[in-house]
Amino acid sequence: MVIVVGLPGDPGVGSKLASCLGVGYVSVFSKRFPDGEIYLRLPQKVEGSDVLLVQSMYPAQSDRLVELLLALEVLSRYENRVNLLITYLAYARQDREFLIGESVSLKSVVKALTTYEVDVLVTIDAHNPHAIEKAVESGRYLNIVPGEVFAEAISRKYRGREITVVAPDRGALSRAQSIANHLNCGYIAVQKVRDRVTGRVEHIFNSLNSISELAIVVDDIVSTGGTIAGIASYLTSRNIEVVAAISHALLVGDAYERLVKSGVREIYTLQTVPQTSANITYLDIASYLARELRREGVVK
Repeated sequence: MVIVVGLPGDPGVGSKLASCLGVGYVSVFSKRFPDGEIYLRLPQKVEGSDVLLVQSMYPAQSDRLVELLLALEVLSRYENRVNLLITYLAYARQDREFLIGESVSLKSVVKALTTYEVDVLVTIDAHNPHAIEKAVESGRYLNIVPGEVFAEAISRKYRGREITVVAPDRGALSRAQSIANHLNCGYIAVQKVRDRVTGRVEHIFNSLNSISELAIVVDDIVSTGGTIAGIASYLTSRNIEVVAAISHALLVGDAYERLVKSGVREIYTLQTVPQTSANITYLDIASYLARELRREGVVK
């Protein structure tokens, strides 16, 4: 029998997932010592079991990573078979060396996590799943892209509208295609150029001129909101309605206000990180994950 174990960063997915799967759920106890170190303990003995460990690595990314390592140590020591579901994988955007001497944080994190015997590492719409797959040295890797979840929510409200799904760059084209296929509509990518030193991004918007009514701008991670805000400002200046579909809405600082000011009418996001605004539609992914995990043989 599978046991779902939720870590402190779990944004509520673990308990819902356990309910959908019809299995037990254990919430890990954690506290911080006066010197700042993290203490972690399973409130009940979990030994020789199939465990699905659930964690999000935002906010407090480094703390979430330490919690994962501590949990993997104790679960491994008690001879459990562990599958790891990370709803948001931090440190994933630095997936290669852009400038000489840079640390490739993605490789460091994945290597640390898979040092323990993780049977399957599961992520939700990771930034670069191909890079993660290469970094996984043992076990299996699975990236779940819930395009269907976004499409169902968007279809309920915008059925009958002429929709075009917009990717902010070619790297996000498969994500846009997934949602567009479920909506039975077209999709398009914006050409993006990023300065590797300053991080400044420039977009070429000519490809968007064919959009006539409603644009669904999709992205995996939105931190400051600058990319989607730039696209939305251009589209709304042409009287195009803009809706954002974001897998991981970190929305740091005034990012939400930036998106609204740029003309984004509505924001849909997945429940992969803690909720930050009552004005954002957070989509429950537990039932979808349960179905996909069973289909992929991660949970039997």
